[in-house]
Amino acid sequence: MSGALPAVSRDIGREEILAYAEITGDFNPVHVDEVFAAATPFGKPIAHGMLSLNLLWQSLRRGLGTVPLTLDIRFVRPVLSGTRVTAGGTAREDGPGYDVWVRDEGGEPVIVGTAIPLEEGRGDA
Repeated sequence: MSGALPAVSRDIGREEILAYAEITGDFNPVHVDEVFAAATPFGKPIAHGMLSLNLLWQSLRRGLGTVPLTLDIRFVRPVLSGTRVTAGGTAREDGPGYDVWVRDEGGEPVIVGTAIPLEEGRGDA
């Protein structure tokens, strides 16, 4: 197992958020309505959590291919519109698989977790 997954980055802006809303049908105003979102504690629209998670899937696919795996993640902070996020991971020191993450441009985590290929983690692939 390699030491690191390839990093995958993307700027998440209004265009990406609206395109994701269109694809999924999730038009929650905290994502798509700038006036509504401005009145929230975030102060501006936030990206759908799954939009950021998609970057992690891309990193896993590039690093591991299509191997079955378990993914255990936590969303720890929102991604504000206009933020660049990067996903990746490193081989776990205390067991099989990878410690995975999505971080904002300041290096703060927005998603954290583990990815364990099934054949390594449980032997049931």
